[in-house]
Amino acid sequence: MAPEILLAAAGLTMTAQILTTMVAFFVVLAILYKMAWGPVLELIDERRKTIAQEFDTIDKKQADLNSMVKDYEERLRQIDNEARERTNKAIDEGKKAAAEILEEARKHSEDVKQRAEADIKIEIEKARVELRDEIVNLTLGATEKLLHKELNADTHKKLIVDFIEELEKREAS
Repeated sequence: MAPEILLAAAGLTMTAQILTTMVAFFVVLAILYKMAWGPVLELIDERRKTIAQEFDTIDKKQADLNSMVKDYEERLRQIDNEARERTNKAIDEGKKAAAEILEEARKHSEDVKQRAEADIKIEIEKARVELRDEIVNLTLGATEKLLHKELNADTHKKLIVDFIEELEKREAS
């Protein structure tokens, strides 16, 4: 029976060792839990919070950046619209100025035309007056000649021919 006792004693020793190892494991586990596990978990929680805050900060900055991009795009659209409006306004003003210049030139040409027509009428009237005076003088001269000479058919014909020739000479000069 000695081997049985040895076996039993060895079994007890083994059981005691297992129990001692288990107790030591749980004691080490409790010490680690108290000393290391809590601070490690706290450190992990702090790191998780820091990472979450950094992600929130990144998201906020990304949202701000997107907002700024939208604002800049809107400003660029406004600037483009203003530039287009100013260009169109300048074109309209140019067209208006051109129309005004054309209208002014038309009025000026109409005034010049009217003045020229008035000058022509005055000159025509002067020429008529001069022609009338000339005819009166010629008629007076012809009458004077007729009264001084005896009227017969030959003399009368010669006076008329002379009168016509004198008129032609005056028109030529």
